[in-house]
Amino acid sequence: ATKCIKCIKVITSGGVTYRNDPWHRECFTCTNCTKTLAGQRFTSREDKPYCADCFGQLFSKRCTACTKPITGKGGLGSTKFVAFETLAWHNECFFCNICKGSMVGKGFLQEGDTIICPECARKNMNAEEEQED
Repeated sequence: ATKCIKCIKVITSGGVTYRNDPWHRECFTCTNCTKTLAGQRFTSREDKPYCADCFGQLFSKRCTACTKPITGKGGLGSTKFVAFETLAWHNECFFCNICKGSMVGKGFLQEGDTIICPECARKNMNAEEEQED
């Protein structure tokens, strides 16, 4: 009889196979939160299964603006985001720190962790020059 790789008990009905190993449905759980993964969307890291939520929290890039993980709908998929050097933003979080205009597909200047549009940067430089006079 086939035995579950996790609990070593015999699988009498309806087991699942992961990485060619047999599991009871209830034994096949997220490595992090122990939520049952049988029939759910999940992904793996170093051969360990994770539910989409835990995978996003543990391993995804994080948005520089909102600090939430950059993941797709339900944790997997193709969320649109902007990456620059080591930083990344959700598209909806990528806006000028001064005028709040969207910066997606536009040039920008970086000041620390914040980004500003060229228009606001020009205004800032002009204001600084006026203060120096």
